[in-house]
Amino acid sequence: MRAMAVYQLKGGVGKTTTAVNLAALAARDKIPTLLWDLDPQGAASWILGIDKGHKQDGLWSSDEPISRYIQPSTVPRLDVLSADSSLRKFHQSLSGKKEARQRMAEALGRLAEDYGLIIIDCPPMITPQMEGVLRAVDRILIPVEPSVLSIRAYDQIKSQFDWAKKSQWLPFVTMIDRRKPAHLRWVNTELQNYPEVLRTFVAFSASAERMLELRSPIVEQQPAVPLARNYQALWKALKPKLNLR
Repeated sequence: MRAMAVYQLKGGVGKTTTAVNLAALAARDKIPTLLWDLDPQGAASWILGIDKGHKQDGLWSSDEPISRYIQPSTVPRLDVLSADSSLRKFHQSLSGKKEARQRMAEALGRLAEDYGLIIIDCPPMITPQMEGVLRAVDRILIPVEPSVLSIRAYDQIKSQFDWAKKSQWLPFVTMIDRRKPAHLRWVNTELQNYPEVLRTFVAFSASAERMLELRSPIVEQQPAVPLARNYQALWKALKPKLNLR
């Protein structure tokens, strides 16, 4: 089993869109997949058809069986550990980085028998507890929009998480808007200063809004549109790096 967190300090960069579409593509490849929604907004859970579940703060503050928090999604072979507003107090449920890492590692160990891949949709925060979660996973996927604030946020977390191994760290460029000269200029001139960034790009697309209307991953409902093809290419690039068994 492999666990991959989708994380960015800056919100609004397509983190949740990435998580749900990659999870759907993994499930389509017959990999039993769990999307673990850690974002209090619960957008990933909602897109995958989950309207209500057990409050997840109980998972972090007690020893209840993790299975009671998991529900099937609308996509075959894809389950969801749903989020809710109780996760706003996530950082208060754990004493710090060490406890968060231990609790997440224990949970992932229990889930390993049932899933080949766990994708964690993380909230855009940088706390000791969040760092503990990231230290427990195998890979960290970071969407980087070619905008000043998103690049600044990426530089911050790259510096903060200098413990991450090269094989763990998987940044990629997302939400490229070819109508914006600044986006194209950064990709053509500045991206070379970030050799660790995957050279598979996800473009800005109105199809992301369509996905919200459909409450389903775009790769499921409209697999031929450019956004879906972008995510198919990203999954193709990521899959060998996950070393799935």
